[in-house]
Amino acid sequence: MFRILTSRHPLIILTSSPWLNRNLIKTANDMFTHSKPSVSIKKNHHTDLKNLICSMICIFIFSACGPISSYRHTALDTPSRHVDNGQKFLQINKIDAAILEFSRATELDPEYAPAYTGLGLAYGRMGDFVKGYEFMEMATKKARGYEQESAVKDARMQLDTLKKNL
Repeated sequence: MFRILTSRHPLIILTSSPWLNRNLIKTANDMFTHSKPSVSIKKNHHTDLKNLICSMICIFIFSACGPISSYRHTALDTPSRHVDNGQKFLQINKIDAAILEFSRATELDPEYAPAYTGLGLAYGRMGDFVKGYEFMEMATKKARGYEQESAVKDARMQLDTLKKNL
């Protein structure tokens, strides 16, 4: 965090580091009061001013310009968590939110069959059975193991029931 003081000196930037603040203020005092520099190396006034400005620019660049934050992957950002959330949204009939959750699960793991099963059911509830059956077909191809295969079959039967009831 920076503060700009303009009371006695034209421009002094204070940082959150007390050590750096003391050295910046000491250098500024030496330059503007033309007193004997606290460092034994002899420099002219322009070199001191140039060094102070370069130091302030470096401090600003390194403290203010960080990397752009990206979406952090946490323990909650897993395909199974998103599928669980999507199923909960389907239960309370929030189809758009369910589709977002299932879509996020497919982004995290394109081979995760339960995400495609959920998308098929969600689109079926919206009345788009063509898309629903497409996702069910993808889920059938991606299903790994007996549990996923039986879940896809159950979901396909639910989709058939939805279509018959319309």
